[in-house]
Formats: sequence, structure tokens, C-alpha cells
Amino acid sequence: MSQPRAEELRIDGLANARDLGGLPARDGHVVRTRQVIRSDNPKGLTEQGQLELSEIVAPALIVDLRMQLEVHREGYTIGHDPARIVNLPMLPQSGVTQEQIDAGAADNLVDDYLRQIDVNADSIIEALRLIADPVNRPVVVHCTAGKDRTGVVVAMLLDILGVDHEVIVADYHATTANMAPILDRIRSAQVFQDNGLADAPTWIFESAPGTMREFLARMTAVYGGAEGWALAKGLVVEEIDRLRTTLLTD
Repeated sequence: MSQPRAEELRIDGLANARDLGGLPARDGHVVRTRQVIRSDNPKGLTEQGQLELSEIVAPALIVDLRMQLEVHREGYTIGHDPARIVNLPMLPQSGVTQEQIDAGAADNLVDDYLRQIDVNADSIIEALRLIADPVNRPVVVHCTAGKDRTGVVVAMLLDILGVDHEVIVADYHATTANMAPILDRIRSAQVFQDNGLADAPTWIFESAPGTMREFLARMTAVYGGAEGWALAKGLVVEEIDRLRTTLLTD
């Protein structure tokens, strides 16, 4: 049976933008629309896309999960009404070369994501804390492809909100249909040619349902769910309550 999907946003220059609004949670609740948008790097926004971002989303905050080198080399293109930008760097944990894998980097995305909620816990917690404050919304959360680092933050957020794992899996897998232009962008960018990502193995660019399903299962087995993880890493009960009371509606 097909799962509910987040709304794809058609904004010129964004290949992988979705509104999490409308996704169902427990007890008949749904995620509010135009509150949290997940996206690929807005660097590719055209003039028309900048207008569309302002008109369709009008973000108050952009949470950029890219590493500082990516930010420095790729820069920003946001829109006509500049939102506040917060950079919360998350270091990818997969090896993009065999040498890196031999040195101990993850050779699969499940292990990458599990390491991210440990190594990058501070950035994920701060992202959730910012999202919890309504003054920061609508918020756009993005990395380079809007798949891995963004996918981890979104998965943890949706799990806290009580969204079923299979719905989270379906949202993650939706990126698969959007990857072709993102891959072209990565392979043509000098920064990714320099660091090896442009020539990385194909599994790095996949978003198979089983990847997110196994990540959620293993994360839940260790922490009891994203709420348990977040409380262990520094989020407080009041912030979790605020996420639910301000992001969920009947």
C-alpha cells in the first residue's frame, strides 16, 4: 500500500524540495503545512526560483547543514526577501573513496546515518531547537542533495512528531526521482571534484527505502526512538512538547 507523501514544491532551480505539511501523525494529527520545508542546495535557484521561494514559502529561517568548505566554495542564492541563515555543519560519515573506507569511514548509508546522530548530534539538536520556535518558521532545511544530512534531521523530527516509520521511509525514498539534476550539479562542481564526491560510488547517491527503514529500526532499538535520542543529547521536554504543539494540527 502506498504511503502519504510530502508535497513536492515546484521552485525553479530546486530539484528536491518538499513541504512536510500534511504527513499524518498519531491520534489523527497531521503536520502543519508551510512550516518545515526540506530541500537540496538553493545555490541553483534562478531569478524565477527566487521569486517562487519568496511567494510559495517565504522562509523566516534557512538551516544549512553543509560543511563550511561547501558553504565557502558554493555560496548562497536564497531569494528576494533574504531569510536568516544558520549554518549547522554536519560531516558526512561515508567514505567517497576506497582509501577513506579502508581508513574506517562507513561503506553504507545506514552506518553513515547512525554515526551522524552521534558525531553530528549537536548540529541536529540545534536544528530541532530552532524548528521548535515558531518565530523561525517557515524554515527550509537543506544540505547539498537534501537526502542524507537533511534526511537524518527530517527523520528525527518526524519520529518525534509521531509520524509512522513507513511514512518517513516513503518521504526519504521520494528523493530518488529527483536525483538526476542533483548528480549533474555535484559532478560538475569543482569542490566535489576536489574532494572525491563527484566520482563516488553509486550507493552514496541512492535513497532506497530499506536504508531509512533500517536506520529507524536500529536507532529505535538503541534509544527507544528519536525522542529518547534527543533527550539524551540535550533537547529538553519543553522543546519536544513545543515541536508537537506547534507543528501538529487536527
